Parts: sequence; C-alpha cells; structure tokens
Amino acid sequence: MLLSVLSQLQTAPATSTAPATRPGAVESQPATATAPAEPPPPKVVRWHGEYDQAAEEARKAGRLLLVIYYDPDAPASQTFEEMTLSDRQTREFLAGFAAVKLNAAKGPGEKRFAQTGAKEAPLTQVFSPDGELLDWRPGCMIPAAAFRERLASSLEYWKAANVKPFDPAARWRAVQARLKLATCQEAVPEIDKLLKLPAKKLPKDVTPALMHLTRGEALLLADPKRAEQSLQKVRELAAADAELAGQAILLLADMCFRAERCTQARDLCAEYISSFPKAADVGRAYYTKAMVEFRGLKDAAAAGRTLKEFIEKYPDDRGVVEAKDLLDIIEPAEKKGPRK
Repeated sequence: MLLSVLSQLQTAPATSTAPATRPGAVESQPATATAPAEPPPPKVVRWHGEYDQAAEEARKAGRLLLVIYYDPDAPASQTFEEMTLSDRQTREFLAGFAAVKLNAAKGPGEKRFAQTGAKEAPLTQVFSPDGELLDWRPGCMIPAAAFRERLASSLEYWKAANVKPFDPAARWRAVQARLKLATCQEAVPEIDKLLKLPAKKLPKDVTPALMHLTRGEALLLADPKRAEQSLQKVRELAAADAELAGQAILLLADMCFRAERCTQARDLCAEYISSFPKAADVGRAYYTKAMVEFRGLKDAAAAGRTLKEFIEKYPDDRGVVEAKDLLDIIEPAEKKGPRK
C-alpha cells in the first residue's frame, strides 16, 4: 500500500499556484541586468580658423567670442598652447565660447593683430556676442587654471549684466566682475545708475561709500582725476571706516606716487598709519611710505626710520619680511647720503 502511494506521488503531474495566464497575454520574462550607459564624451572647444566665422557663431548663439593671437615660432605662444590651451579642463571649459585662433605673424591674422596695438603674441581677447570688447590680456597665461578664472570673470559679467528686468543685485555683481577685466572703467556708468537709486533698493551692505570706492578703483588708471574725486568722496562719507576710508587713502597714495606727487603720497600714508593703526593694511601703508621717501623724495634716512618703526611695532605682521628686504637695500644707500 505504501509503495503504491509513493508511486502515485512520483508520477502525478506538477501543479502550479501561479495565477492562470489570460488568453493572448504575453508572459513576463525574468529581469536581466543591463550595463549602465556610458556618459557621452565631454564637449570640447571647436577652434575656428577665420575671425568672421567665429564672430557669426557668437552672434547667432549668444556666446562670448574668444580670440587667441599666436605666433607659431615664438616660445611664449608655444608654451601657451602646450600648457594652457591643450589642457583637458581648459578645452572643456572653452566649449561654451565661440573661439578662433589667428596667426599673428602672417595672413589676415597679422593685419588684425596689428590693429590691436599689442607688441607680440600671444594675445587673448574676449568680445560680447554683439562685438563689444570686454577683456584682453597679453602674454602667456599659465597655469591653465588662471586662464580659466580670467575668462570666467567675462562670463560672470555678461550673465549678470543681461538679467532682465533691471535688477540692482545682479547689476552690482556685474560691476564686481567687470573690475577684474581690462575694460574695468566701463563699469562706471553702471555704478552711476546704482548711485541714483534709493538706499532701500540697493543690495544689502552696498552703500554709497562702497560704490564711490569701486568707482575710484575702476577709474584709477584710465582717468586719475575722476578717480581722485570718487576716492575723496569716500573719505567724506565714511571718514572713520578703516575698510572704506582706509582703502581710499591707500589708493590715493598709490595714485599720487605714480603722478610724482610724492609729498602728498607720503602724507596720505602717514594719515592712514595714525588713523588706523590696527587695520589689516597698516603694513602696506608703512611700506608705501618708505618707498615714496626712498624712490620719490630721495630720502633714504627717512625711509629707513619708517621701516624700522614698522618692524618694531608690528613684528608679527605679514609684511615684515618684505620690509626687511627693502631695509637691506635702503641702509647702504643711507650711508652714502642723499642722492642727487
């Protein structure tokens, strides 16, 4: 009997507990593992060979136009190509530009390069999509990261300057970005627009004094007279502020030194030292004062006293090493007496 039951169990057809499949239904297949799709290769810059082609792409695509002038026989151009333009991250970064390389030594590139006023290649220029020159930088820019950072300022400016409708915060970001470009003086009209706005519409911490300081910085090289007016305005608006009035004083001192107004430059540095003895830039004020006395006023003894006072009062200041180096130059000259 037992053997008969076992025999029936072994020969009985298997039954399934799965639900019956509907007529016409497609039976599901077991899932199979699929390999993840490989990411597409990163986009890299496509260099044009002609200026007009690149300019047309910039205009149609709304991209900034990057122009690189090079001389294939010049070591500086070769280094720029090998260490910066051929860098992988740089090639990917430049994919967002309409870019062209022009031979500055022959052909159409030579004629266009002559119009820039530059003496030798390489030369980098950045234009807006509508052809406005935003930035230029002569020479070989290395490392590659510094080159990308410089171009990023142009991108930052263009993006912020074109926010619509008019946004004071975005326009202030555009001003800050343009200060890093060779055309920094072009930030002045934007600053003047912001100065006309009521204080409640300005970004937080953006005061008239700060805007006048920024205006002075933008004009420092292009229009020293107007720069001086803006910096003096800062001193009126923020007389006790080491960060604003102090920076204005130091910028004025530098400007006066370049203009050979050496007595005024020295007095401005002395004013900073007496007014803001605990400020972070007090070392810069001492150093500038010593340079004015030594190079401008031809008074090595006074310059030596200035540096020794700084080293004695601020032994832990980051500028002490540089001050000691200058003192090593001044002391031998001091022994020789005043220079003619």
